[in-house]
Amino acid sequence: MASLTEPNLSGRGKREDLMDMIALVDAKDTPFTSMAKKGSKPGNMYFRWQSDSLPTPQVGGTPDGLDVNLTTGVSNYVVGYRAELSNYAQIYRRAVRVSKLTQDIADVAGVRDELADNVAKAITGIKRDMEVTMTSNQVSQLDTGDQTTAYRTAGAQTWISNAGTGTPTPGDIPSIFRTPTTSIVGSGTALGTSLTDATVQGLLKSIFDQTGHYTSFDCLVGTDLKRAFTGLLGTTSLTTTTGVGITGAGATKVQTFQRDAAADTYIQSLDVFQGDFGTVRLHPTTFLGTVSGTTYTPTPFKGLVLDMNLIEVRYGGNVAQVTPLTDNGGGPGRLVEAVAGLVVGNPLGLGKFDYNAA
Repeated sequence: MASLTEPNLSGRGKREDLMDMIALVDAKDTPFTSMAKKGSKPGNMYFRWQSDSLPTPQVGGTPDGLDVNLTTGVSNYVVGYRAELSNYAQIYRRAVRVSKLTQDIADVAGVRDELADNVAKAITGIKRDMEVTMTSNQVSQLDTGDQTTAYRTAGAQTWISNAGTGTPTPGDIPSIFRTPTTSIVGSGTALGTSLTDATVQGLLKSIFDQTGHYTSFDCLVGTDLKRAFTGLLGTTSLTTTTGVGITGAGATKVQTFQRDAAADTYIQSLDVFQGDFGTVRLHPTTFLGTVSGTTYTPTPFKGLVLDMNLIEVRYGGNVAQVTPLTDNGGGPGRLVEAVAGLVVGNPLGLGKFDYNAA
């Protein structure tokens, strides 16, 4: 009887069975930069735009034959209702390099070209850098020319603020275009069970009070906030109450199911909130966070209520330009660089869920 060869090899000469595949798990979406309008190329790293509003209604009528009082009866609506906003663009950069052996000799499973694979990841990385930056609370910054202080673009959380600080010279969002405090909910409180339908309705009402029209919003929500929205589908159980000689048990929690009675699929997710003053489409994201210097901290309990007609990203040339780096013997390298800045047309039409923690 022939003996098997395999058990007797003891590892000598065996080839490793490595599949020609690399599994990429971290493939997160970037909804903000994907949905934002692509604006024109900025003519300078410091760019400006105008926001405008209309005067409040007047009542009382005008007597027949009354002349206009040119001293007190004339208004310059441009001066009173229009203001200039501004921001800086920001340079985003990533560099990659592979050794000569890696590029020319090594046969890596799942990768035909190591350099091209690294460049593709760098481009994706830059888009994520933009996503994190433009949805954050980063304040703008001027490049001082000393190669230590870089241009920074003010993020959306900075624009959706009643404080008005964080934008470039003149250093403040004009008071008439600052987001009302009623359009920013949750400040200083933990998310927990604080989110209710009344909270969302109040935020939408506040925006409607500013814009005067029913709007469909795109809301970027952290993962904790998304779960809180889905929690609105059920009611909160009542606590046990005790009276004189009577103990009443709490009511059973009422759960709402998004399915037909005959359906065999359990669906428990809230993706669209339709209120009295607007419709909110929820877009879960892992890129909402705060920025302090060069440190980024994820905040899955926050959310941005955005009218994407008011949001624009201005790119300086190519979204991601790839430039060959000099090979001094260490192997081929590539520089991936992009320039982009955020435009928020009018902060009055936006809102924010600004909870501190889940």
